[in-house]
Amino acid sequence: MEGVSIIIPNYNGKELLKKNLPSVIKAVKKHNKDDEVIVVDNGSSDGSIDFLKEKYPEVKIIQLNENKGFGEACNIGIKESRNEIVILLNNDVYVDENFIEPLIKHFSDHSVFSVSSVSLGMDNKKKKIPEKSVEVEWCCAGYTAYDKEKFLSLGGFHPIYSPFYCEDRDIGYRAKKIGWKNIIEPESIVYHDGEETSKKLNKRYVEYIKFRNRCIFYLTCYDNPFLIFWSIFKLVFNHFFSFKWHSFISVWWLIKNYDKIKEKKENGTKLYSSDNSGSS
Repeated sequence: MEGVSIIIPNYNGKELLKKNLPSVIKAVKKHNKDDEVIVVDNGSSDGSIDFLKEKYPEVKIIQLNENKGFGEACNIGIKESRNEIVILLNNDVYVDENFIEPLIKHFSDHSVFSVSSVSLGMDNKKKKIPEKSVEVEWCCAGYTAYDKEKFLSLGGFHPIYSPFYCEDRDIGYRAKKIGWKNIIEPESIVYHDGEETSKKLNKRYVEYIKFRNRCIFYLTCYDNPFLIFWSIFKLVFNHFFSFKWHSFISVWWLIKNYDKIKEKKENGTKLYSSDNSGSS
């Protein structure tokens, strides 16, 4: 069996680590001696580092001086990992002890980019489990394995989505456009109630980020002008009639950062064109 690197970004998540990290350690010990667990700490002030050093000395800690956001923490952890397959886990995810092997078996197919576990709620009733593995547009980075080389070749999670949200959808979609596969594997089970860290943040701020980043995704990843227009129209419509008008502040951000959005779009187009010409 091949070793994997499990990377957990953390920001003031000491209590979540207490609850969920034991399940990760158990899974690693059962799977392979070459597995490693890396916690990338985003400048926590709640004693997370001291807790890890005392209770889990086998865990590799990457300590950042400030909160660099979800995507950048993951990028740093992946670059520092030693194995070819990396698994990203949110710190609020509890894993089944056998969740690793069903994920990594898919990477014998060299066209596979990512493989996601099936996420259930802590009550075990949140989502219906598919009968077999299924190919999808993208995988949620809270409980997904990636081909490290492919991930880094795409530049990792793009910083334009900082501090969080939509970076996993973006990289998965970009991988699929190249011809790589994203898969959900029903034999790999994790338990996740969702967004425990973002729940601590101001609700309006979170909605603003989500609205902004969805717009960025549509503008920079979709090629069909009608699809871009229709996707943003539906988003605006839903937010307007949900009285989430504060989300529209993000429109000003999009206008001010037009050059960044244009650059991301152009770089993506060059990447796909280069890959397609090289494979023809």
